[in-house]
Amino acid sequence: MITLKSPAKINLYLRVLRKRPDGYHEIETVFERIDLCDELTLKSTPKDIVVKCDDPQVPCDRRNLVYKAAEMIQERYAVPAGVEITLKKNIPVAAGLGGASSDCAYTLRGLNELWGLKLDKKQVFEIGSAIGADVAFFLLDCGRAIGRGKGEILEPCVNLPKNGGFWYLLINPGFPVLAKDAYEDLNLGLTSAPSDSRINPVRLKGLRFEDLEGLLFNSLEVPVERKFSAISEMKSAIKKAGLKLSMMSGSGPTVFGVASSKEEALEAKSRLLLREGWQAFVAHTL
Repeated sequence: MITLKSPAKINLYLRVLRKRPDGYHEIETVFERIDLCDELTLKSTPKDIVVKCDDPQVPCDRRNLVYKAAEMIQERYAVPAGVEITLKKNIPVAAGLGGASSDCAYTLRGLNELWGLKLDKKQVFEIGSAIGADVAFFLLDCGRAIGRGKGEILEPCVNLPKNGGFWYLLINPGFPVLAKDAYEDLNLGLTSAPSDSRINPVRLKGLRFEDLEGLLFNSLEVPVERKFSAISEMKSAIKKAGLKLSMMSGSGPTVFGVASSKEEALEAKSRLLLREGWQAFVAHTL
C-alpha cells in the first residue's frame, strides 16, 4: 500500500495565444505548485480497478482521471494486478487549481512503484500527457515551470532559491467552472498572439515578491468574471483583507492573493469577510 500527497497549482501567468485546428488552445503559462494537497492511497488488488472518494462531486468511474491513469497503465503494460485507489479531497473540484490532473499524475507515480513497473520518466510523461494537458507539470520535480503548447511543453525552473517561493491566500466560491467553458467564452479565432518576454526560466527562478505585479496576468479572467460576479467579489475581499495583488487561477473560479510572508497571509485570512459557500486557504510554493 502506498500513500501520496498530490499538490494543487496556481497559474501566475496565463496567456491564451490562439485556438488550434485540433480544438485545443495554444497557451503560455507559469505553473506554481502549492502545498494544498489531496491524499491518495493505493492498494494492490487481484484484478479490478476501484476508485473511492470522500467528495460526492467526484465521479469514481472512467470519467475520473485517476481511473483513466490506472486503466491506461494497466492495459499498456499488461499488468495482471488491479488496484483500489482511495482519494481524500482537499483541493476544490473544477477550481482552476489542477486537482484532477495532480491526482492523475500521482496515481501514475504511485502505480509505477506499487506494480514494480520501473517505467522511466519519458514513459510516464507520455501516458500523463495523453490523459490531460496539466498532468505533465505534476510529473516534474519542481515548484515552478513554464508551460507552452497545451501546457504539456515544459521548461522547469529548477533549484529555486530558499526564498524563491511565495505565500498565497486563496478563496474558492464553492461552485465549479469547467475549463472548456472558460476557453469557449474567450471566443478566440485561429489567430496568433505574440509570445510574452516576461516569462523565461532565468527570470522566474529569481522571481521576487516585488516582481509579481509585472508578471500576474490571466487571459481567462475577464470572460469568467463577466459570467460569474463572484470573481470580482473575491478579488475585492482579498484586497480589503490587506493584500494588494490578486488574480484568478487558471480557468477559475478560485482567486488568490499574494502575501509577502506567512504571517501576512494568515493575518489577511483572519480579516476576510467570507460569503456563504466560500472557502479560504493559506498555501506556499512547494
